[in-house]
Amino acid sequence: MTFIQKWLSVFALTACTLVLLLWMYMTFDSERTPSPLPLDVLASASIRATEYAPAIAQATVHLKAMMAERQIPGLSIAVAVEGKTVWSEGFGFADLGNRKPATPQTQYRIASLSKLLTVASMARLYEEGKIDLDVPVQTYVPSFPKKAHDITVRQLASHTAGIRPYRDDQEAMNTTRYATVTASLEKFKDDTLHFAPGKGFVYSSYGYVLLSAAVEGASGKDFLSLVRSSVLTPLGMESTREIRVDSMGPREATCYDTETPYSPDGAMVPSPFMDFSSKWGSGGFLSTTEDLVRFGNAHLSRVHQGFLKEETLDMMFTPVTGLGGLIGYGLGWSSIYDLRLRRIHLHFGATSGGTSVLAIFPGSGVTITLLANLGHARFPSNRLMNIANPFLPDPSFPVKVLFGLILAGGWVLYFRKK
Repeated sequence: MTFIQKWLSVFALTACTLVLLLWMYMTFDSERTPSPLPLDVLASASIRATEYAPAIAQATVHLKAMMAERQIPGLSIAVAVEGKTVWSEGFGFADLGNRKPATPQTQYRIASLSKLLTVASMARLYEEGKIDLDVPVQTYVPSFPKKAHDITVRQLASHTAGIRPYRDDQEAMNTTRYATVTASLEKFKDDTLHFAPGKGFVYSSYGYVLLSAAVEGASGKDFLSLVRSSVLTPLGMESTREIRVDSMGPREATCYDTETPYSPDGAMVPSPFMDFSSKWGSGGFLSTTEDLVRFGNAHLSRVHQGFLKEETLDMMFTPVTGLGGLIGYGLGWSSIYDLRLRRIHLHFGATSGGTSVLAIFPGSGVTITLLANLGHARFPSNRLMNIANPFLPDPSFPVKVLFGLILAGGWVLYFRKK
C-alpha cells in the first residue's frame, strides 16, 4: 500500500467513524426511555391525534428540554403527516409579563422563513411565464445599478449573485421606514459584489430584498399584495402577514432577546424597536405554525397538487451549491440527508425576537414547523431531530448497522494490506 493509499484509507475510515459517532449523538436521546418532562411549562393544544399520542409524548420530552436549555419563553409546534395535521400545540408564554400563553394561533416573527414566501411568489410567476429567472435583474428592477457582471433572478434566489450579507447584527437593526421595496434597496445597491455572480455562495438577506423587488417588477403588483394573492390566499394562510411597527395584533407574540446587540448583558429583554420595511422579502413576516404547515404541505407533491408543478418543485429543491447536487442550497430551500439517509427540505430563521424552522420530508409526507418568540434561540440539531423522529418511519435497513459494517470492513482491509 502506497503512502497516498494509506493516507486516503485512514482519512476515509476516520470520516466514517466520525459519522457513526455523530449518528449516535444525534439519536441517543430518542432511543432512551423518555424521562419525566424536564420543564413544567403551560401547554395549549388544538390538535393531538390519538393515533400519534406516543409520538407526541416522546417529542414533547425533547421540545420541553430544548425550551429549558435555550431559555425559550414561548414556542409553538405543528406536525402534519400526509397532509393531515396530527399535532398542533403551544408551550410556555407568548407574553411573559402578562402570563399570556403561547398557543397554535400565536403569531411569531418567522425571520428568514419569509424568504420561502418570496421564492414561492417567484415560482408562481415563473409558471405563469411572467418572470425569466436567467435575465439580468435590471429587466425587472431598472433602477438597480449595473455591476461589473450581470446578476440574474435565479442567482438571487440561490444566494450565488454576490450581493453582500449584513456586516454585523447591528446593521440588521433597521429603524428607517421605507415606503416601497425599491426604496429599501438604497442600503446596499451601490456596494460592490462579493464575487462574480455564479462563482460563489454567500447567504444574503439583501439579495432577497432585491429578489422581492424583481418579483414586484415582473408582476406589476406591490410585493405585499403579490404575496397575499399568489401564496397566502390560495393556501388559506389567513394568519400570515407583514410585521407592522405601528400596531400589534392581539395574537402577536411579545418578542424577546438574549443576544447582543439586542441585549447588552445577555439577560432576557423585550426586543428593541425595529422597522421591517427594509426586508419584507427576506425576514419581515409574522405567521403561525398551522399556517406554515399548510405552506410546507403545498411543497409536497405526494400530498398537495396544484400549487406548484412537480418540475418547478424539483428546480427549487435541487441544490445549486453544495455537494454534487445532493446537499446544499437550491432556490430558497436547503436540501440535506439526515443520518438515517432521509431527504429533508428545510429552512431556518433567526431575527430579533424570533427563531423558526420549517422542514418537509418528501419520502414520508411529513411537515414540521417550530416557532419561538426568542431571537436567535439556536435550536440544537439533535433536539430537532429527536422531535421529528417519532413521526418518521425508520429506513428499512438500520443505518447504524450499515455504518458499522462499512467501518468494520474498512479497518479489516486496512490492516490486512498493511
